[in-house]
Amino acid sequence: MVATRQHSRLAAAAGVVGAVGVVSQFVGSLSPSFVQLPQGPEVAHSSRAQRFRVRGAASANNSRAEVGGSPIFGAAAGALGAVAASMLAAGTRARKAAVARRATPEKHMIPVVDLKGKQVGEEELQFNVFSRETANYVVHQAHTIWAYQQIKHTEYHPRRSDVKKGMKPYKQKGTGRARQGSRYSPLYGKVATNKLKHGLDNKRKMKLLRNKHTKAISTVLQSKWKNMKIVVGLEDLEEPRYYDMTDMIKDVTGRDAGYRSTLLIARGCYGKEHPIRCVPTYKSYRSPLYMAGRLIDKFQMRRPRDIDAKGDGLHQCLLARKLIVSREAFFDLKSKFGVKDGWAFMEPEQILVSQMQKLVKDFPYDRMSEWAEAREVPRAVSAREFWAKDKREEEAKKLII
Repeated sequence: MVATRQHSRLAAAAGVVGAVGVVSQFVGSLSPSFVQLPQGPEVAHSSRAQRFRVRGAASANNSRAEVGGSPIFGAAAGALGAVAASMLAAGTRARKAAVARRATPEKHMIPVVDLKGKQVGEEELQFNVFSRETANYVVHQAHTIWAYQQIKHTEYHPRRSDVKKGMKPYKQKGTGRARQGSRYSPLYGKVATNKLKHGLDNKRKMKLLRNKHTKAISTVLQSKWKNMKIVVGLEDLEEPRYYDMTDMIKDVTGRDAGYRSTLLIARGCYGKEHPIRCVPTYKSYRSPLYMAGRLIDKFQMRRPRDIDAKGDGLHQCLLARKLIVSREAFFDLKSKFGVKDGWAFMEPEQILVSQMQKLVKDFPYDRMSEWAEAREVPRAVSAREFWAKDKREEEAKKLII
């Protein structure tokens, strides 16, 4: 027991001496008994953990000098400084790892089902998304600006400066009534005040970057991974059957058609109604998917090209509680919003360069052989006709043989 108490007291003393050693580097200039920390380019440009190790070593020397040269206290103070430096470095690495983890989108597996709702496989979903700290704010801002841009600003109420002045209704004094300057005052109701709409004068300049809008769409799609299903054979529908579509929705989502807001993304679901006649347009009859699902409540259909900043893709993705994606459309979205090579986040010049690089790999070009073949062509234009005829006959004989 006595030895245990002595060891505990010794540990407590070592902790106190180590703390004194850490503080000594701040007040070294005030007391002549503390040793000044080394200063130089190698220390000034070193990392925070390395500087902390130097301070721990200096504090060990200081503690040895203060206590009277005891090696026990000096070693304890040095060990304490080394432990503190390692803890600081570990905390820095943990913070960096946490930032990288938040910035990297997570991978999710999306079930692949058939038209009857039976699972036949899985596909990986990993889109380019915002971090968790900023996703809600950026998506809300993008949708707010998009919704404001859809306002036509056609409502117009004339103001007093837009109409004629008019005559004075009665004289200024002597009538006992409030003075009036014109019959076209807002008090008579013929003109409006500044509170009512005045056409494009009320339109504010609210701009939204295309990359931010596109990334907001991919973030929303990634967040819907729990309610997303990939359907095989959806593009092969040949006849517009209403009840076949409702049965497919019920089998895939587990809910009756029209119970939840559902979004269908497929290549062949294009269609729209005539703005005056309120009937499908001529091109809409070519899409069996659109004709089969256009009368279902809370059911919207979009193509992969419509899930873009130019359309209402962000709005529809936010409204959808269930997402049904065809297998072909899923790979279109994956190549568009992919975290590594999504072309929606690239400039047109970058897309052109990448496509040209792929063509060069697929179709290698040998300039020397091209020149050799070009030398075989006759120089005279009249001779080239017969030369080409002979070449065609030779190729035909090779095919026959």
